[in-house]
Amino acid sequence: MFSAAIRLLPLLLLPLLVGAQQAEEPLAPPKAKFPSEVIGTDGQKIDIAKLAKAQRLVVVTLKAAWCQVCQQQLVRIKKQLDEIKHCSASFLVVSPGSAAELTTIQQRTAFPYPFVADPDLKIGEQMGLVLSAKDKELVPAIFILNPDRTIGWIQLGRNSVRYADSELLAEIDCGNWI
Repeated sequence: MFSAAIRLLPLLLLPLLVGAQQAEEPLAPPKAKFPSEVIGTDGQKIDIAKLAKAQRLVVVTLKAAWCQVCQQQLVRIKKQLDEIKHCSASFLVVSPGSAAELTTIQQRTAFPYPFVADPDLKIGEQMGLVLSAKDKELVPAIFILNPDRTIGWIQLGRNSVRYADSELLAEIDCGNWI
């Protein structure tokens, strides 16, 4: 029995190891600012400066358009939106890939907030979240922008056994909002 458990140990640890990748470059200094304006996949301009001052702006980065675990993170957050909606929080999803690919993800996940394509990784570079420039991948993350568009809180990485929605809920502390 004990030897069978030891043989299964690598399989149990595999999801943790697969999700543990490092960025090619160190993360940007904490004062890196998110762009003041971005264009959503629907072609509409999004005033990030205004949004970040008006409410808690939560940014979810997807590793790439093909990342199923990242898409599942959106589904998990969506299931908790009733809990979050009274916390004055809004969301933005940023991912490498085309607007068409991200529109498909938005439809598939039914995530009701704007998506922003970052095909050339400019936003990722600005925020220090490029995992691989060669493979066009961002570090999967969830972060909250301060009113000045710097990162106030960040949870890096995700995999099929570790999502960041519980950490996000703890950080925005919805239970204490009236």
